[in-house]
Amino acid sequence: MTETADDDGVDPAGISSGTRAPKGRIILTPRVTFGPIAFVTGYAIASLLVAAMATIAIGWGTSRDFWGYLWIIVIAAFYAGGLGLLTAAPVGLALGLLLRSIPNQWLHVLAFFVVPALLAWLVIGLIAGSVGVPLLMALAIGFSAAIGRLAVWRLMDIRA
Repeated sequence: MTETADDDGVDPAGISSGTRAPKGRIILTPRVTFGPIAFVTGYAIASLLVAAMATIAIGWGTSRDFWGYLWIIVIAAFYAGGLGLLTAAPVGLALGLLLRSIPNQWLHVLAFFVVPALLAWLVIGLIAGSVGVPLLMALAIGFSAAIGRLAVWRLMDIRA
């Protein structure tokens, strides 16, 4: 039989993942994959950023020199990162897995802002019993998560 250039997309064994199109062709959906380095890097950046914002908002003027102020940010990042292991890390991991089929990286960054901000506002608002301060805290958390996701943009791999 003859080879035709028309059958490049055909998977005769049906092994490839994807959806079947007419005439036996396979349409592969792009998948955004990330590894532990991307996850840890994004998480660390988000933790440091939320700690810096919290230190600026709450701890301004608590230290007499730059190094003491920097030390306050490090301690706040330690607590933000530690608390985030129980709260933010599972949300970020689940969100990253849910967004795997969406190749547009800007939608990932937007989702990493919106979802953590809404969840944080809901949880902090219910605990505090108010709206204003929890909203500011939630916006800081969402902004930090979005910047953390934006920072690892190039570490993501889009596979077809």
